[in-house]
Amino acid sequence: MNQLTWVVVLAISMTKLWITAEGIYVDNGNPYDKGTLQVLNFTISQHDAPLLTKVYYPKKIDTYAVLFFTGGLLGYIPAESYSDVLTRVASHGFVVIGVDYLPYPIPTPPADVIRARAHRQGVQSHQSKKYMEELQWLTQNLEGRIAQQLNHTTLPRLVPAFDHLAVSCHSAGCDPFADMILQNHTFAAAALFLEPFSFHFKTPLTFNIPALILGTEFSTEHPACIWPNEGYDHFYSMWKCPKIVMNVKGHGHCEMLDAGMYSVCAKENFCKSNPDADLNKYHNFVQGISVAFLTTELQGQDKMQYVTNTTLLPVELLEFKKDLDC
Repeated sequence: MNQLTWVVVLAISMTKLWITAEGIYVDNGNPYDKGTLQVLNFTISQHDAPLLTKVYYPKKIDTYAVLFFTGGLLGYIPAESYSDVLTRVASHGFVVIGVDYLPYPIPTPPADVIRARAHRQGVQSHQSKKYMEELQWLTQNLEGRIAQQLNHTTLPRLVPAFDHLAVSCHSAGCDPFADMILQNHTFAAAALFLEPFSFHFKTPLTFNIPALILGTEFSTEHPACIWPNEGYDHFYSMWKCPKIVMNVKGHGHCEMLDAGMYSVCAKENFCKSNPDADLNKYHNFVQGISVAFLTTELQGQDKMQYVTNTTLLPVELLEFKKDLDC
């Protein structure tokens, strides 16, 4: 474990001192219903944090579990492109942090990336390090930034509980996150992989960390955005229990995005899409399985029946597998 990872793990464990007497907020509703909490958001620029950051958080003062998310194309798809799904999840009692890996204008890489390539270090390792730097910064600063946004700096304050942390990602954004978990699995309590993709994930896990892995039927069909055997099925085979994987029938890779970005993807034919897709219905499905999984793993209330009982899902599955016997 490198020094930066130790710092992040220590900082996350120290947040236990900040947790209020009431403990973590627990969502008691149906994961597929609209969340009861009003959600606000704000942006932290790269002049402050290591990476551009979009924070979605409940307005109600309480202590909330944290979801750390990055988008597709190794984080080059802005987190704001997933605002609908991220807001839905936050409304069930989570501070959701969307992080963009856009530290420089495409296609010119920064000097440290060039040096990393020259030393055969790899861009994946460089990105993993940047995400860990971002997480360290957030554990030290996010509570204060939210207090400023709410104009509520006195106690009690809204607390993002980084000792109740899960990571989540879409597409190739899962590549550096898998690397982070392989480097040290104690910084996160769970992993939510939404149509994951990775060229570099070659080492099977030897430790247990709960994972929910989602795939879609059209993602590997022409024009494909996921290579076969490098996507959701590969993540499931490399992961150790507990793990669940599902492949959704009749949906495509871009349907995770907000309506504007989805229409661009479909119109330009970047990925095979369902022209009749009901984005609201699909986002409701993603909300439901995500909230059920995160409520179980981070809030301590078992709602996995909303995932494992496939008759409750608002979509049809081509594949469903689970290994929960650890």
